[in-house]
Amino acid sequence: MYITDRCNINCEQCIYKPSISHFIREEIPLQVAIPLLESFRSLGATKTTFLGGEPTLYGHGRSNEPLLQLIEATRSMGYQYIRIDTNGQYINKLLDNSRFHDLSEIAFSLDGYSPETNDPLRGIGTFDKCVASIRKAISLGYKCTITCCVHREFVKRGENGRFKLDQMIRFAESLGIHTINFHDLFKAGIPMDTWTGNFNPTVEEWVAVYDEIYPATQNGDYGISVRLPQCFVTKEEFARNPKYYGFCPVKLGERVMVHPNGTIRICSNLICTGFGTARYLDDTIEWDHTGSNELHGHDMTKPTPCTNRSRHKSYGKYVPLCFSFKPDQEEHVWQERLQWEQHRTAAEPTPVSSLV
Repeated sequence: MYITDRCNINCEQCIYKPSISHFIREEIPLQVAIPLLESFRSLGATKTTFLGGEPTLYGHGRSNEPLLQLIEATRSMGYQYIRIDTNGQYINKLLDNSRFHDLSEIAFSLDGYSPETNDPLRGIGTFDKCVASIRKAISLGYKCTITCCVHREFVKRGENGRFKLDQMIRFAESLGIHTINFHDLFKAGIPMDTWTGNFNPTVEEWVAVYDEIYPATQNGDYGISVRLPQCFVTKEEFARNPKYYGFCPVKLGERVMVHPNGTIRICSNLICTGFGTARYLDDTIEWDHTGSNELHGHDMTKPTPCTNRSRHKSYGKYVPLCFSFKPDQEEHVWQERLQWEQHRTAAEPTPVSSLV
């Protein structure tokens, strides 16, 4: 649930950028948000993430009372997991509030292990403020995770010969966080390509990084959980196990994204477009029966590579996977709800860089 479109920083790589307002607050009123959450809970939803914009700005003029009430109401509905995704710039007072402890997780957005690697994307001074907030949250007993974008700096090798993505994981581990969750920034022939900056690595660069870092996560080289997007496999590898690699939230109906403008959509690739699945208005959720329904472009009868990332762009010998496809991730929906790893065959997939 994107509870507000207002934000207090201006990230170069923000996929939500066209919706963000720094002057006019556009948010989901509390009296609308709570019934929506109740509706989705009645349909079987078990996890909620509050995002923005910057969700800690929700009800900021009223000492965040609406945000605290929203968290409390969500917990009382029986949601098993409640997370907030924040840039961590101005969260100190909330961290001190006992009602904020109803959260299951605080996910801090941090895109580097130093000001030099983070601030070019997120703004001058954001690294120091976010890290200070993480340290305080951990000291207060919150479960903290980091959400991090995979950008060009991470696919370079450092002085130790390891990819700098490894250094980011080591830094996160040193902070004492529980999980680091990586998101990709690939250009995929979709609208957000035009506004998400130019920090994206190439497909080949990422495949090389994944083939080195993923085995390290499996070997227990890190003391924290790492959610690593695979992003691409060869056509042959996909054909070997389409049921596993064909993970697609649109086809599975495993999540929805609710936006302040009334849009309900599923695929994150379509953020800030006219496509969606439904709309909510006047206490009613209405299915989108027009050509703007995002399901219309998907083959709902079989597992395929990512539809929205493959319809306008070719990747040579590779095919794109959903950027939520992160093998072996310790994530509530992936493990407990979907039990997705049961679709993996007994034989481990061959490293994608060695397949032709």
